Order: sequence, then structure tokens, then C-alpha cells
Amino acid sequence: MAQQILMKLSNGGCSSCDPPPAPGFSIGGSVGRGGRNLPEDVRTIQSALNGVCPADGGPILKLDVDGIVGPITIAAIEKYQKRQLGWSDGRVDPDGPTIHALSGQGGGQAAPAKAGPKAPPPKATAQQNAQFVERIGSLLPRARHWISMAQLNIDMASEYLRRSPAGRNDPLPSLHDIGRGQLALFDKYFHTHKEPTTTKLAQLQRAKRLYDSMTTVITHSLLQAPMFGWGVGYFQPDPADGTLAALDYVAYTFYGGWQARRPDGRPRLSGDDNYKGAKNLREDTIFFPVGQLLTKTDNFMLETIIHELAHFVGPGVRSPDRIGDHTYDTKANFLTVNNWTALHTAECYGYFAAESALRNAITIPIH
Repeated sequence: MAQQILMKLSNGGCSSCDPPPAPGFSIGGSVGRGGRNLPEDVRTIQSALNGVCPADGGPILKLDVDGIVGPITIAAIEKYQKRQLGWSDGRVDPDGPTIHALSGQGGGQAAPAKAGPKAPPPKATAQQNAQFVERIGSLLPRARHWISMAQLNIDMASEYLRRSPAGRNDPLPSLHDIGRGQLALFDKYFHTHKEPTTTKLAQLQRAKRLYDSMTTVITHSLLQAPMFGWGVGYFQPDPADGTLAALDYVAYTFYGGWQARRPDGRPRLSGDDNYKGAKNLREDTIFFPVGQLLTKTDNFMLETIIHELAHFVGPGVRSPDRIGDHTYDTKANFLTVNNWTALHTAECYGYFAAESALRNAITIPIH
């Protein structure tokens, strides 16, 4: 499987994406059911569909960019059309609504951030980049606090599950309820309420292990910064800052990038794993398009940091247990997806930590 980035979108979403095609690309003839299906045109559409996040209608399993139209490519066209346009015919015409949506020119019901003519986002200056990385560094102790409170809530919920119910003659029955609220908060984001107790306990500990790894990354960053400065840490400005490519997202990283190493121990680069974008991106890095984030609130940045850390410290791209993004905070189903989906969604880890630390129901989405 080729490497993909996990991109937190500016509209609140985040999905595994290949680099998007340049806006305004074109084809010479129709592609899909009943089309001319010229090989170069087919490859253009296959690449474009691969660049669409699954949550926005892109294929869950990436298409082979082979220039051949088969049932899988047609099904991918239909899925995209249903999601973005509300109808499907399985064909992309040279000047039709599907290609306009795909190429970022609007049409149909494409997401507002992708509609209409685009102008590049602001590009941060070198000084702003340095100040932003310093800001991330100053936020890491608070991020670690958020994570610690999530871990504490998990421990309390686990103890509540292990504790026997209060007996009829127990003089302090209320003590048996300690942890009930913490379990309810975990259920709010991870939906374990229908699972047996043994499964709940296993899932609580699985989530805690993920938070443990986040704490290790943050602690390592805080220890290294006094010696080497923030400019060499895990959190870096996006090289594409200020370009059209950076218009629609607020952060990205790689599945399991924290521990992605070459055989000689050096960090893996994106080109090592067939990533379709820039080949020199370090996989042990979380990237931020600084120009778009200069005015974001601390809570927004804290949730984004923890969200990206869930991808970063979780399993690698080839693992079925990798932490992806099957929903996010601006979707109507954010708090109603099933148990498996929530446990494999980074946004759920970010919000559970946020509410654990802030100790009250939070506004969704966090701004």
C-alpha cells in the first residue's frame, strides 16, 4: 500500500488523501460508462478520484491508475457523483458538472471550501514560522495535561467496571459509582455501551496505550527543545504553506510516522513508501500550514495536535487498526458512529481528551 497523508481539513474533516490534482485539469473525451475512455483521460480521472478523501466521495481503496475503465472505476465515479452531486450516471464528461467538481471549479453540492475560484492562502514569513513553532512548543504542556486527564478518566472508568455492585448493606454505596461519569464520557465518543464488560475494559486500555504513546512524543519534544530548539522537532511548518495545495487543510501527518524508520535507523521519507506527493517529507513529522493558523485559538490548536498525534503514534499504513478519519466534528454523525468506527477515528481521541481536561461539555466543533 502506498503511503498517504492524514490531512485535517479546514472544514473540520480529516481523511487519508493523495495530493489533489491541480485545479482546472481537463480531459479530451468522456470517461466511464459509455465514454470514449482514452487511456490518458482515464488515468487523469482515476488520479483525481484517488485525491478525494473517502468522506467526500473518494474511493476507500485507491484505484489503480492504469488507464483502463472497469467496474471498479465506474463504481468510484458513481460514488463520487452521489456524494457531491446527488445523482450518478457513472461517466465524467469533458465539460460536465462532475469534472468541474473534481477539478475544484464548483458545481453540484461540492464542499464550499472546494467551490469557486481559489486564491492561495496567506504565506507565513520566516519569523511567523519560528514564532508558530515556538507557540506549538508552549502548548505541549497543556496538550500533555489534556492527555493525562483522558488517561485518568480511562483509569477511573476501568476501575468502575471492575468494581462489584454495591451490596444492600453497604454503608457507602455512592463509592461504587466513582468512575460512572468517566465511563459515560468515554461512551459519548467511543460508544462502548452495548459491548460486554470484558470488551469495554480491553477498549479502554487500548485507548490508554494510544494516549501513552502521545505522552512519550510530547515528553521527548519537551526534553529535546532546550538542547536543539523547536526547529528540529516533530512539529514543523508545512513546506507547501502559501500555495493552493495548502488551501483546504490545517495539518497533516503520516500513519504511524512517529516510528517509521529506514533499516539504518534514519526517519523514513515520503518517497520511501510511494507517496504520490513530495518525496522528501519526513514521516516522523506533523506539518502545519502556518499562514492559515496564526489566528486560531489555543483550544483549536490543542485538539488539532492531539488529533494528529493519534495518526502519528498509531499503527502504520498497512495495519487494519491504523487510526484514520471515518467521521469528524462537522459531520452530523460524529457522535453516532458505531464502536469500531469511533475507536479508529482520530477526532474522537482529540475530543475525549478535550472534554476530559476542560471538565464540561464542550462546543462541537472547537474553534
